[in-house]
Amino acid sequence: MKKLIIANWKMNYGPIRAGGWIRAFRRERLPKDLDIAVAVPFVSLAAARASLGRASIPTLAAQDCFWANEGAFTGEISPTMLTEFGVGLCLIGHSERRANLGETDEMVARKAAAAQKAGLMPVICVGETAAQRKRGEAAKVVRSQVQTAIAEVKGDGKAPLVIAYEPVWAIGTGRPCSPLDAKEMHEQIRGVLRKKYGHLAEEIHIIYGGSVDTRNVAEYMTTTGVDGALVGGASLDPRNFGLICRAAVPA
Repeated sequence: MKKLIIANWKMNYGPIRAGGWIRAFRRERLPKDLDIAVAVPFVSLAAARASLGRASIPTLAAQDCFWANEGAFTGEISPTMLTEFGVGLCLIGHSERRANLGETDEMVARKAAAAQKAGLMPVICVGETAAQRKRGEAAKVVRSQVQTAIAEVKGDGKAPLVIAYEPVWAIGTGRPCSPLDAKEMHEQIRGVLRKKYGHLAEEIHIIYGGSVDTRNVAEYMTTTGVDGALVGGASLDPRNFGLICRAAVPA
């Protein structure tokens, strides 16, 4: 199974800068044995796709979607709109949306199921807060998030799923989770997947996110059970993100 590295621009880069990022990143020397995607703001997807041209790397991803394909949902973007546009993956339930917009585990579950049904690969984000970890509740919280999120998601569905473990306390703080702690949490997540999907669980990517950069990505990638990375702020510079991709899969 190839490692998967996803850039998440968050709320950065309108169409002009998005196009420039893609053009610059296409000049990077990238490992062949690596899947790469970039999660782009909705308004910048067209510019990103135009700058990609016929190139297949990176795969375009969305940062969110709604749980219905059409209807009276002003301001929302449906999974089928994204697949029609050529988007391959979609982040679901990022902790920033949970914290700032009140997304619940149940909402995440509905979005994940709708995305997969439409042919989008749902990248389901889970992770505990600093307070929950301090109380010794990290594993319990994350297992519950995963169990709820995958309730209606198929292990052999129209599009495979990805679980992104992102401890909330590590995102954008410069205080990454240790590889050992990441390994232990990924084992907890894999256990939940095995209970639901059986042998299919072994083919599901579980990736790590939270202050990933060029200095630590290789250590995560060589940690048992970590199948890739979700990279936030460190992905905003295309050259730096190229360095992260090369460090993730050394020649």
